[in-house]
Amino acid sequence: MEPNTASKLKDSKSNKLKDFINVAGPLGVSHFLLFSATENAKYLKICKTPRGPTLTFRIDKYSLERDVKNAQKNPKSRGKSFLNPALVVLNNFSTAGQESEKKLCALTFQNIFPAVNVKKAKLSSCKRVVLVDHDKETNLYRLRHFHVDAKPAKGDRKLRKMLKSREVPDMGRMADISEFFTGAASSPGSDSDVSDSEDDPKTKVQLAQDLDRVNKAKSTAKILLKELGPRLDLELVKVEEGACEGRVLFHQYVEKTVEEVKTQDELRAQKEQLKTKRRKEQEENVKRKEREKARKEREKPKKRPRLREKNDDKKNGDDDDDWPEEPAKEYKEGDVYEGDKMNKSKKKGGFGSSNKR
Repeated sequence: MEPNTASKLKDSKSNKLKDFINVAGPLGVSHFLLFSATENAKYLKICKTPRGPTLTFRIDKYSLERDVKNAQKNPKSRGKSFLNPALVVLNNFSTAGQESEKKLCALTFQNIFPAVNVKKAKLSSCKRVVLVDHDKETNLYRLRHFHVDAKPAKGDRKLRKMLKSREVPDMGRMADISEFFTGAASSPGSDSDVSDSEDDPKTKVQLAQDLDRVNKAKSTAKILLKELGPRLDLELVKVEEGACEGRVLFHQYVEKTVEEVKTQDELRAQKEQLKTKRRKEQEENVKRKEREKARKEREKPKKRPRLREKNDDKKNGDDDDDWPEEPAKEYKEGDVYEGDKMNKSKKKGGFGSSNKR
């Protein structure tokens, strides 16, 4: 899904699905892919934000990216192929006489990936393709991920390889030399990991734009597909109306009668009414508390401002003279001061005499 993914998203255990749905709009998130596992099977949910629908798939088989690379002889590295979104190709999704849930699956797989403007698209940005194939017999949706590469079409690949190499190929098991070029007698592990043979005429196309410095416009090139992984075989189990909640529109294994569906709709309507009622009560309580707070602020007695004289010290930021002055005290002869305290002592002998205690 890169580059349109939140690969650096950090969540905590306290986060819930509603938290992500609330921030999906400002962040431009269109779909959620949720994986879960039980003792019986593993599941994949594709949720459309913010109001659904939600498709639940049971994962029948899967292979990770590293499993696909380990099975290849020359695995393809990521490189710069993930800087642009992948193209999506749907196979065996016929619109004529198709069921509603299959149409919904086709639209979901298409909308997961960004739309391509054919007039403005560049061939150099088309580096990956996602193939979604619907198997009508098993009712499975198979997802495969490939890297798209192009090479100039200059003769036969095996002939060019033989001319460049000094080793003589082993043709002991071949009845005719033509088998060497057609690959009829080749061993299963000797072929490359591409989807089709390079010499197949169906893989040769004429480029409408410059692909790179080698493949120019109006030149013939060979299109090669190399699998990147992962692989997914999915079975549609359930379709929900909302975002991981709401009315069940389709279920693969559970069928309900008309009365059961009607009863379920009535219970859901009652829950919605109760939810709306509680929301209104909460809003009224909030407004009532705000009114009471404003009333208390109005009834609260205001403090009288302190009167201060205007002087030059206010301009300098000195407010020491703003305080009221203390009354002047009269001092008599013989008073002794220590700090702020005044100790009076009577002198009998006048100046210079000492009193013994």
